Amino acid sequence: MASTSIWDVIVAGAGPGGSASAIRLAEMGARVLVVEREIFPRFHIGESLLPAAELLVSALGIDPDPNVFLFKRGAQFVCERTGRTQAFDFKEAMPGPQRFAWQVERAEFDTILRDRALDAGAEVRHGVSVGDVDFEDDAVQVTVGKDTERARFFIDATGLDRLLARKHHSVRPFEHFGKAAVFTHFSDLCEATREEFAPHNDIRIISIPDGWLWAIPLVQNRLSVGLVTRKAGLRRERLDEYMEQSPLFQSLIEDAVRHETQLMGNFSFENSAPFGSRYCCVGDAACFIDPVFSSGVSLALFRGLAVADQLGPALDSGCEADPNLMQPMEQAMKRGYDTFAALVYRFYNTKFVENLIFNAPPEGGLRAGVISVLAGDVFREDNAFQDMLLRSRRHSFRTAGDSSPDVAFDGSQ
Repeated sequence: MASTSIWDVIVAGAGPGGSASAIRLAEMGARVLVVEREIFPRFHIGESLLPAAELLVSALGIDPDPNVFLFKRGAQFVCERTGRTQAFDFKEAMPGPQRFAWQVERAEFDTILRDRALDAGAEVRHGVSVGDVDFEDDAVQVTVGKDTERARFFIDATGLDRLLARKHHSVRPFEHFGKAAVFTHFSDLCEATREEFAPHNDIRIISIPDGWLWAIPLVQNRLSVGLVTRKAGLRRERLDEYMEQSPLFQSLIEDAVRHETQLMGNFSFENSAPFGSRYCCVGDAACFIDPVFSSGVSLALFRGLAVADQLGPALDSGCEADPNLMQPMEQAMKRGYDTFAALVYRFYNTKFVENLIFNAPPEGGLRAGVISVLAGDVFREDNAFQDMLLRSRRHSFRTAGDSSPDVAFDGSQ
C-alpha cells in the first residue's frame, strides 16, 4: 500500500541518535516518522554514559529519572594480575561539561528518549522494519513493512544493522580494535557488592591480556558484566572462564541471579559514505569505534542533534537534496571520532594503559586533558593531550588506503 502523503523526514531506528534527531526536527516543525524494528522496552548494551551526555538535559529536555539514571563519578581501571588500580574522577577534567555521568539500563533509557520524540510531535511505529530505500530526484521512497512511505529526507539510525552502509557497500572496519563481546546481567546483588560500588558507582574496566572486562552497576540492584576481546572466535564460555579465575568478579556476583548471556561481534567500523543526497547516517550506523571508553551514546547524541540542526533550515529553504549538505557536520564530528579511535588504538596496541592509565600523573595539565577525553569532551580545540593523540599514530587504525601520518605516541614521550 503506497502512502498518499510525504513526510519531511523518515528516521529508521529509535535509539539515542535517531531519537535525538527526531526530537530536534519535530520541535522545528518537521513532519517526522520514526520506524523501529523492536518493541520497546528492549534490552541493549551501552549502559555507561559520559559527562558529554548532559546533552540529554541541556538540548533534549530529559529529566534524569533516578529510577533509570544512576550517578557515576568516573571510571576505575583494574589489573588483577598486579593488584593495581587507577581511578579517574570527572571532576578533575578541564572546564567543560558537567562533572559526572550516569549508568543507565538501556531498555528504560531508550524508551524515555522515544517518549520524548512522541511528545515533540514525531510519529513512531514499532515492530516494523525498513526493507529498502530508493533515492529519487524529488523524494526518498522507503519500504516500511508492507507499506511504502515517501519523505524529503532519510536518516539511517539502524545501529550495527547499518542499513545504508550495507546497501552502499561502504562498511570500513577499524583494524586492531575489539572484535567481539560477550555479556550478561546479574540481579539481586549482595550487600558487599553494593558497598563495593557505592557511593560513586564507577564503571570497572579490568585489563586482561587479549582485551578487557567491564562491570557496570545499574539501578534496581543489577550489574552488567561483559568481556571484549580483540581476537576472533569468542565463545560464551570465555566470560565464565575469566569470571571463575577473577577474585573481583567472584565477590561481585556471589549469590546473584544471572540472566541471559549474549554475543556481539564485528562491531568496530566506520561508514565511508555516511551522507549524500537526501540521506545521512547517525549513531552506530555512521560509526561504532569500540565499547572500551563508552563513547557510543555521547557521539550518537552529538551527531543526531548536529544532523537535525543542519537539516532543519535546509528543509525550510528546499535544499535538502544537496549532496554536500552534511559536509560541515561531518567535518565537525570527525574530530571526536578520530580522537576516540586514536585512543582505542593505543589502548589495545601500545603501552598507553601502562604509561597513562596505571602510571597516570596524580595531577597537572596532562591528567586533566586525559580525563577530558575520557569524559567525551572531544570537540574542543584547547586540549594538548587530544592534539597529541590526533597528530601521532604508530599505525593507522583504518584499513588500507588511509593516508594519515604514522608517528609514534603511547604516552612514553
